[in-house]
Amino acid sequence: MEPGEHLCATCRDEGPGPVATRATATRERRQPPELQERASRWPPEMPRPSPVQYHATVMVAIFLVLLGIAVFAFLSQHGVGPFQGKVQTFATTQGGGLTVVATVENQGSKTARSTCRISARDASNTELAGETVLTQPIPSHRTVTLRQTLAGVPQQPDDVTIVCS
Repeated sequence: MEPGEHLCATCRDEGPGPVATRATATRERRQPPELQERASRWPPEMPRPSPVQYHATVMVAIFLVLLGIAVFAFLSQHGVGPFQGKVQTFATTQGGGLTVVATVENQGSKTARSTCRISARDASNTELAGETVLTQPIPSHRTVTLRQTLAGVPQQPDDVTIVCS
């Protein structure tokens, strides 16, 4: 058979199709095509939404959910911090430890906890020891005192810093 030739002049079928049996004919009758199934969901007088409308509705719903999450995150974190840490004193202890006394001030408008990094440094600004601590809840515009012992400090540090966030 050459290209462009047809087996049947009426339906212009180019080759024999799948053989229809009673089982396949019954199965096809039971399962209407997707468009017919969608069309049966609405009364005949009601206009049906297009696929573009479906996609736009889903896109708008996703956008509104993301916007809601962003607003919730903003409102829940608004007024937390900043935190200002200041080392008051530090002294070495028996066994190579360093006791640090520092104050942490909550400059925000909400009660919150702060994560602070305490670092002991030598003259060349190399960290000898450091530790990250979580403070107790600090009321807004209040200060708490933090006492922390750093273990394994090999020598007397020249400076001890605290950075809080």
